Amino acid sequence: MANSVSNAFGSAYGPFTTTPGQGVRWLEYVSSWLGTPWAWALFAFGVGWFTRRLGAAALLATGGLLLAVLAYYVSDAMLGLNDQLSVSEIQLWSAISLLVGPVMAVLGALTHRPRAWSLVPGLVAPAVMVYFGLTRPSGNAQIQPWAQWAVLGAAGLLAVALTVRAVRLNPLAMQRDSGPNSSRAVE
Repeated sequence: MANSVSNAFGSAYGPFTTTPGQGVRWLEYVSSWLGTPWAWALFAFGVGWFTRRLGAAALLATGGLLLAVLAYYVSDAMLGLNDQLSVSEIQLWSAISLLVGPVMAVLGALTHRPRAWSLVPGLVAPAVMVYFGLTRPSGNAQIQPWAQWAVLGAAGLLAVALTVRAVRLNPLAMQRDSGPNSSRAVE
């Protein structure tokens, strides 16, 4: 719903634009980020991170994504961004939510575990951000390069934060993997 509202009030050509051709810049950025596949995947990942339990995380993330899909399209219709409710779009994004929600939620829950391997599922989230940031930049031409750089920067910061967390939680495991007795040192 926040994406729909930011589209309506931030757009340079939306129904609530006060000066045609001039949108509300910060809302244009918010809209360009919230409407991306990486944002939806990151939502499910975050639910998994905070829930920590695999089954509950998968259910909550999927339910949250399904509610977000419905709220987005109902809001668009109510705000006049669409003439009618787009049932086919709701079905498409609901199907995607049923697939992506549980996977990203489980990855988020696994990432929160204090294990050396937990970094691996954690790096999926910034990888998804980078992939969609590079292949599907969002926003209008005026904000697109900056919005894209912000997403790539945020993905880098997330990767660094998860790596630092993994090293802090597992300093002995990290030393053991790179110490003199590791398989790499023998080679």
